[in-house]
Amino acid sequence: MDSEKTIELLKKKIQRETKIRKAAESLLEEKSTELYFAKLLVEDSLVVAKKQAEQDEQLLIFINKLESTLSHYNSQLLQVPPSEQVIQQLLEDLMDTASIKAIRLSSSLDILENEHLQSGEATTFDEFPTPKNNFQWNQDKTELVVYLQFGPKKVGRLHFIFRTSPQESWHRVIEKQYCLIADMISASFQRQLLLNKTIKEKIRAEHSEKSTRDFVAMINHELRTPLNGLLGAAELMEDTSITSYQKKLLMSVHQAGEMLRVIINDLLDISKMNAGMLELKLATFSPQTLIDTIEQIFIEKIKAKGLTFSCENDQSIPTTLLGDADRIKQILINLIGNSVKFTNQGSIHLHTSWQDTSLIFIISDTGCGIPQNKQASLFEPFTQVDNSSQRKFEGTGLGLSICKQLIELMNGEVSFVSTLDKGTEFTVKLPLELAVENNQSVIEVNRNTHSINHLRILAVEDIKTNQVILGMMLDKFSINYQFADNGELALEVLKNNEFDIILMDCRMPILDGFQTTKYLRKQGYTKPIIALTAGTTSTEVAECVESGMNDILHKPYKLKELEAALKKWSYGLQHYDI
Repeated sequence: MDSEKTIELLKKKIQRETKIRKAAESLLEEKSTELYFAKLLVEDSLVVAKKQAEQDEQLLIFINKLESTLSHYNSQLLQVPPSEQVIQQLLEDLMDTASIKAIRLSSSLDILENEHLQSGEATTFDEFPTPKNNFQWNQDKTELVVYLQFGPKKVGRLHFIFRTSPQESWHRVIEKQYCLIADMISASFQRQLLLNKTIKEKIRAEHSEKSTRDFVAMINHELRTPLNGLLGAAELMEDTSITSYQKKLLMSVHQAGEMLRVIINDLLDISKMNAGMLELKLATFSPQTLIDTIEQIFIEKIKAKGLTFSCENDQSIPTTLLGDADRIKQILINLIGNSVKFTNQGSIHLHTSWQDTSLIFIISDTGCGIPQNKQASLFEPFTQVDNSSQRKFEGTGLGLSICKQLIELMNGEVSFVSTLDKGTEFTVKLPLELAVENNQSVIEVNRNTHSINHLRILAVEDIKTNQVILGMMLDKFSINYQFADNGELALEVLKNNEFDIILMDCRMPILDGFQTTKYLRKQGYTKPIIALTAGTTSTEVAECVESGMNDILHKPYKLKELEAALKKWSYGLQHYDI
């Protein structure tokens, strides 16, 4: 009985173990299947991940290539203009950055010789309707257009045709990178247009400046030449025996001529200043002598008007200074002349001092004063307190403008205070350098006192009126002279005659004074040659010096100026050399 139970228990145990084994086998088989499918899933995921990594790597390579291309050409286009060669090479390099079939650059700007530049396979580029954005895809995403823009204005396009549509994940990157390329090209085109415009403006300005210089030189000559005859004849006539009636007429001619000379000088000075042609002539001068000259110029005129004129000079004023004495004199003549013009009673006072390396002039008067509403524009050209046709005082309105520009050219300052019906006070401050005194004064005295009636003069002048006036002036000094109508005739005369000094007109037909002087100097001619010229611009003065002329007499010149020049260059003539 016990054995049967034992056997029964063993059978049940075996059944349980068999059942457990089958369950284990079934579970193992199920897990193995799961593991197999998990393995397949992992393998599939690895394939997808590998493929994605390859795509990401390609995208990274694409971005790096474009960024490298952008950096290279951005640097290059900052140094060189966007020529067809540079832009064409850029398109060729862009072909290597993606699977691109063809690229085309089109521009409406006048930068490249050809309106279209193309790279890649020959193909047809369809026109896209212009969108509001700066890029546009076609429907199947195989073509992309990015636009060249100046602000909101579209001025060109880059058209890309791909072999196949780029992956959707690439679209945003492609749009961004190619828009940067388009922006770079747009910027280079804009810089080139600005440069072209600047060059054109520079050329236009240079042409305008040259035209202005030529006009100033021409009008200078054309106005001063007849004025030389007019004032020269009036000056010579003053020494003749004439009736009181003729003397009044002559005085009117002389005054009108002097007024015309002032106007011409003002107009030419303002023209030269605007053209940048006015230059200062620095030389040693005596402030005291300058002030004495100013006093002599105005004392009789002011006295005739019933006014008092006083000049006060501080003891601190240096004996000699370095500056353009003629231009300083011009400033004072303009300012004091205005005081005389606008003062009917009372006085005019000139006070001169030296403060902190600057020469100070204060010109005060008891005239009509300047209205408050006119003071701001007082130094503007062609401006007067009263510009109406019924104004009491004549003038061009250039005097104060010229004064201000001359003062600024000397790095100085000008200011004024004025009270209506009480008077005006102008203050001029001119920074000047101290000059070293020399022994030239003795030489100048000798030059100014020796006789010149022994001189033999060759006067080269083409205008008969000027010949007549110059001849009559030379007759005053009992000088032996001969005329030549142009440089060619002058050279013929010099072959057989000796002269002490040549007076040389600059502008003449056939052979002008510059060419004649250059020829003479090349041939070893060493005698003084003095220019007789209506030209006062720095260019013409420089041309006189460069050609070999020793001095210049500006038309219209006076008898005393001619005498001074002849005395200066005839003194010690036997020791003279170029």
